[in-house]
Amino acid sequence: MTAKVISICNLKGGVGKTTIVMALAEYLAGDTMYKKRVLAIDLDPQSNLTSALMSEEVWEKEFESKKLTLPYLFKDPEYFLENIKNENFIVKNNVSNVRNRNSFAHLHLIPSSPRLFEIQEELPSGYYSFNIKPVDLIRRILKPLLKNYDYILIDCAPNINTVVKSAFLASHACIIPCVPNRMSIHGLDLLLEHIEKFNRDYVYNLKTVGTLISRYNRTIAQSENLNSIIVNPFYPQVFETKILERAKIAEGLELSSYLTYKQKYDDSHDSMVKLTKEFIQRVGK
Repeated sequence: MTAKVISICNLKGGVGKTTIVMALAEYLAGDTMYKKRVLAIDLDPQSNLTSALMSEEVWEKEFESKKLTLPYLFKDPEYFLENIKNENFIVKNNVSNVRNRNSFAHLHLIPSSPRLFEIQEELPSGYYSFNIKPVDLIRRILKPLLKNYDYILIDCAPNINTVVKSAFLASHACIIPCVPNRMSIHGLDLLLEHIEKFNRDYVYNLKTVGTLISRYNRTIAQSENLNSIIVNPFYPQVFETKILERAKIAEGLELSSYLTYKQKYDDSHDSMVKLTKEFIQRVGK
């Protein structure tokens, strides 16, 4: 059994993308939850997933200073690929602050860095010196890791560049978080157009698992927009689970004291349990 690789993406920021990736990773991997083997990948230069799942001190000392964060995969891919068997670019200990009668036997992270902002603008248009394209890098680095995990979740930046395309080319499918408002729906439209173009250009078949409604506050305007998404046959099927607007979850993006699931996710805990179950049903075990 090899891992299902899922990209979580949208072209509109502020849709709760990183929170969703963090929650899916923690609920899938938790010993008191689904006990899955999970690798989370932070492909967003804002690096919020990295800050949420690991100590910044460890990040600085053991990964960024040693050039083992994701930007350096694209800057010096030959070194990464030569040392891939070491897996020293993967955070394997003390990932997440969810504890208290829960542990993670297999929750790992490939961290990012704000340096990706700079490096992604300097990528070669063609091949690196050793005959590989930047768009192939994530697929190449994940190939020997697939057997080690049940799920690999990629937190994509809100754009379509070579780095994000490399995530698409490595993924079996994607999930699109969407706030039910007009701006976010326009982002959904645009992303679906780009996925269709990507599949044509690369002769690929990146599938959409579904549209995940996030930051839902049940206002009349949001409810009307939600209905327009549900009835539109061109949009990916909407997840039954909706992620409500909750300020408490945002506090969980700061890795500080250990928390239980309910402390970290507050009254969204039950929704996250249901979302994770629905994710497994849609993606497969």
